[in-house]
Amino acid sequence: MKTFSKNEPLVICCYGDSNTRYFYGDTQEDGPAHESYPAQLQALFRARGFDNVTVHHCGYPDMMSDFALAQYPVNITEKGANICIYGFGTNDINKEDADLEEYLDNTARVFDQFQKQGVAGLSLLMPWFDEAYAGKAGQDRLPGWNSMLAQLCMVKNVMVLDTYTPFQADPARFFNEKLTPRRHYSKDACRVIAEMAFAAIAPMIVE
Repeated sequence: MKTFSKNEPLVICCYGDSNTRYFYGDTQEDGPAHESYPAQLQALFRARGFDNVTVHHCGYPDMMSDFALAQYPVNITEKGANICIYGFGTNDINKEDADLEEYLDNTARVFDQFQKQGVAGLSLLMPWFDEAYAGKAGQDRLPGWNSMLAQLCMVKNVMVLDTYTPFQADPARFFNEKLTPRRHYSKDACRVIAEMAFAAIAPMIVE
């Protein structure tokens, strides 16, 4: 496990799509920034005495893994990230011509950049979404795509945060839509993700 000094600045970039952004699907607008998982993660570090940790919120609605690769320098390198939490895939899998091989190739190239730059990587699994959002075929792809993403993470030494299994059991609580198909995290889901990420990262920070 990669470790970092508690006494030195530590930069975490939360890099993903609209679920990183914290987006209201019904109204097509950003939710309150402080309820996003990056903001809640920052608050956890502050509350528990990790004053040198800075969490950057790099969430881009509608973006896919090709964007993640192309915009890596701006969002990760230029921010001096030590840790990146990767959260792309929902928009890839939602395409009519969804291409798992292309998604895995783009994602692998992002993870290769982590290794080259000494960035500790974590990856969110793709979240559950309502069948009415991407059709039965889209929903049926989710387990297989997440399994392949998890396998890639193992090969590339990227830690997996399971943001698929816990939330599909209670969509009304963990997704924010009331009028349109559920596909965006709620405040409660963001809190759980922040707690998952904190539990994974805090042991990397040593005195």
